[in-house]
Amino acid sequence: MFEENPPSRYLTRLAHPEDSQETNTAVSHVLQDEENTGHVPVDNSDSFASSGDLPANPTSPQHHLANLKMLMSRQKAEYESKIASLEQQNRELQSEIKGMHSKLGQQRKRYNLVEMKMRNAERAKEDAERRNEMLQKEMEEFFETFGEINRWK
Repeated sequence: MFEENPPSRYLTRLAHPEDSQETNTAVSHVLQDEENTGHVPVDNSDSFASSGDLPANPTSPQHHLANLKMLMSRQKAEYESKIASLEQQNRELQSEIKGMHSKLGQQRKRYNLVEMKMRNAERAKEDAERRNEMLQKEMEEFFETFGEINRWK
Protein backbone atom coordinates (compact mmCIF):
# COMPACT_ATOMS: atom_id res chain seq x y z
CA MET A 1 0.00 0.00 0.00
CA PHE A 2 2.68 2.53 1.01
CA GLU A 3 5.94 2.92 -0.84
CA GLU A 4 9.05 2.02 1.07
CA ASN A 5 10.83 5.11 -0.17
CA PRO A 6 8.40 7.75 -1.53
CA PRO A 7 11.01 10.16 -2.93
CA SER A 8 12.28 7.42 -5.23
CA ARG A 9 9.19 7.84 -7.42
CA TYR A 10 10.63 11.18 -8.54
CA LEU A 11 13.85 9.65 -9.82
CA THR A 12 13.20 9.74 -13.52
CA ARG A 13 16.23 11.49 -15.02
CA LEU A 14 19.95 11.38 -14.43
CA ALA A 15 21.50 14.46 -12.89
CA HIS A 16 24.82 14.11 -14.70
CA PRO A 17 25.24 12.91 -18.29
CA GLU A 18 28.59 11.35 -17.39
CA ASP A 19 26.75 9.06 -14.95
CA SER A 20 24.64 7.85 -17.84
CA GLN A 21 27.72 7.10 -19.93
CA GLU A 22 29.36 5.32 -17.00
CA THR A 23 26.22 3.27 -16.43
CA ASN A 24 25.90 2.35 -20.11
CA THR A 25 29.54 1.27 -20.23
CA ALA A 26 29.23 -0.85 -17.11
CA VAL A 27 26.00 -2.46 -18.32
CA SER A 28 27.50 -3.30 -21.70
CA HIS A 29 30.51 -4.93 -19.98
CA VAL A 30 28.25 -7.04 -17.76
CA LEU A 31 26.10 -8.13 -20.70
CA GLN A 32 29.17 -8.89 -22.80
CA ASP A 33 30.70 -10.99 -19.99
CA GLU A 34 27.41 -12.85 -19.54
CA GLU A 35 27.38 -13.72 -23.25
CA ASN A 36 31.02 -14.82 -23.20
CA THR A 37 30.80 -16.97 -20.08
CA GLY A 38 27.18 -18.04 -20.33
CA HIS A 39 26.98 -17.24 -16.60
CA VAL A 40 24.51 -14.76 -15.14
CA PRO A 41 25.81 -13.19 -11.91
CA VAL A 42 23.78 -13.74 -8.77
CA ASP A 43 22.43 -10.61 -7.07
CA ASN A 44 24.30 -10.41 -3.80
CA SER A 45 23.12 -6.97 -2.68
CA ASP A 46 25.08 -7.03 0.54
CA SER A 47 28.22 -8.64 -0.88
CA PHE A 48 29.93 -5.37 -1.89
CA ALA A 49 29.46 -2.75 0.79
CA SER A 50 32.16 -0.36 -0.37
CA SER A 51 34.67 0.11 -3.15
CA GLY A 52 37.26 -1.69 -1.00
CA ASP A 53 35.11 -4.82 -1.12
CA LEU A 54 35.08 -5.04 -4.93
CA PRO A 55 36.26 -8.25 -6.52
CA ALA A 56 39.91 -8.22 -7.53
CA ASN A 57 39.23 -8.75 -11.24
CA PRO A 58 38.02 -5.40 -12.68
CA THR A 59 36.59 -7.12 -15.77
CA SER A 60 34.42 -9.56 -13.86
CA PRO A 61 30.65 -9.20 -14.04
CA GLN A 62 30.54 -8.98 -10.24
CA HIS A 63 32.90 -6.00 -10.34
CA HIS A 64 30.74 -4.25 -12.93
CA LEU A 65 27.62 -5.10 -10.96
CA ALA A 66 29.17 -3.69 -7.81
CA ASN A 67 30.15 -0.52 -9.69
CA LEU A 68 26.59 -0.19 -10.97
CA LYS A 69 25.19 -0.66 -7.48
CA MET A 70 27.54 1.96 -6.05
CA LEU A 71 26.66 4.37 -8.86
CA MET A 72 22.94 3.81 -8.33
CA SER A 73 23.33 4.22 -4.59
CA ARG A 74 25.24 7.48 -5.08
CA GLN A 75 22.63 8.74 -7.55
CA LYS A 76 19.79 7.73 -5.25
CA ALA A 77 21.35 9.58 -2.31
CA GLU A 78 21.94 12.64 -4.49
CA TYR A 79 18.39 12.62 -5.83
CA GLU A 80 16.86 12.11 -2.40
CA SER A 81 18.94 14.99 -1.08
CA LYS A 82 17.79 17.22 -3.93
CA ILE A 83 14.17 16.16 -3.41
CA ALA A 84 14.37 16.89 0.32
CA SER A 85 15.89 20.28 -0.43
CA LEU A 86 13.19 21.09 -2.99
CA GLU A 87 10.45 19.94 -0.64
CA GLN A 88 11.85 22.19 2.11
CA GLN A 89 12.07 25.10 -0.33
CA ASN A 90 8.49 24.37 -1.41
CA ARG A 91 7.28 24.46 2.21
CA GLU A 92 9.07 27.78 2.76
CA LEU A 93 7.57 29.26 -0.39
CA GLN A 94 4.09 28.03 0.54
CA SER A 95 4.48 29.72 3.92
CA GLU A 96 5.64 32.92 2.22
CA ILE A 97 2.66 32.79 -0.14
CA LYS A 98 0.25 32.43 2.80
CA GLY A 99 1.84 35.47 4.44
CA MET A 100 1.56 37.44 1.22
CA HIS A 101 -2.11 36.48 0.81
CA SER A 102 -2.75 37.65 4.35
CA LYS A 103 -1.00 40.97 3.69
CA LEU A 104 -2.89 41.35 0.43
CA GLY A 105 -6.18 40.85 2.26
CA GLN A 106 -5.20 43.51 4.81
CA GLN A 107 -4.20 45.92 2.03
CA ARG A 108 -7.54 45.38 0.30
CA LYS A 109 -9.39 46.14 3.52
CA ARG A 110 -7.35 49.33 4.01
CA TYR A 111 -7.94 50.35 0.41
CA ASN A 112 -11.69 49.81 0.72
CA LEU A 113 -11.75 51.77 3.99
CA VAL A 114 -9.83 54.70 2.47
CA GLU A 115 -12.03 54.62 -0.61
CA MET A 116 -15.16 54.73 1.56
CA LYS A 117 -13.75 57.63 3.59
CA MET A 118 -12.98 59.53 0.38
CA ARG A 119 -16.54 59.01 -0.90
CA ASN A 120 -17.92 60.18 2.45
CA ALA A 121 -15.66 63.26 2.36
CA GLU A 122 -16.84 64.07 -1.19
CA ARG A 123 -20.47 63.77 -0.13
CA ALA A 124 -19.83 65.93 2.94
CA LYS A 125 -18.11 68.56 0.75
CA GLU A 126 -21.03 68.60 -1.70
CA ASP A 127 -23.53 68.90 1.19
CA ALA A 128 -21.52 71.76 2.72
CA GLU A 129 -21.39 73.57 -0.64
CA ARG A 130 -25.19 73.20 -1.02
CA ARG A 131 -25.75 74.54 2.51
CA ASN A 132 -23.43 77.46 1.82
CA GLU A 133 -25.32 78.30 -1.37
CA MET A 134 -28.64 78.13 0.49
CA LEU A 135 -27.27 80.32 3.29
CA GLN A 136 -25.94 82.79 0.73
CA LYS A 137 -29.37 83.04 -0.90
CA GLU A 138 -31.09 83.40 2.48
CA MET A 139 -28.65 86.16 3.45
CA GLU A 140 -29.26 87.99 0.17
CA GLU A 141 -33.04 87.68 0.67
CA PHE A 142 -32.70 88.86 4.26
CA PHE A 143 -30.67 91.91 3.26
CA GLU A 144 -33.08 92.70 0.46
CA THR A 145 -35.98 92.44 2.91
CA PHE A 146 -34.10 94.38 5.62
CA GLY A 147 -33.19 97.05 3.09
CA GLU A 148 -36.80 97.44 2.08
CA ILE A 149 -37.85 97.69 5.74
CA ASN A 150 -35.32 100.45 6.33
CA ARG A 151 -36.60 102.38 3.33
CA TRP A 152 -40.13 102.35 4.73
CA LYS A 153 -39.06 103.87 7.97
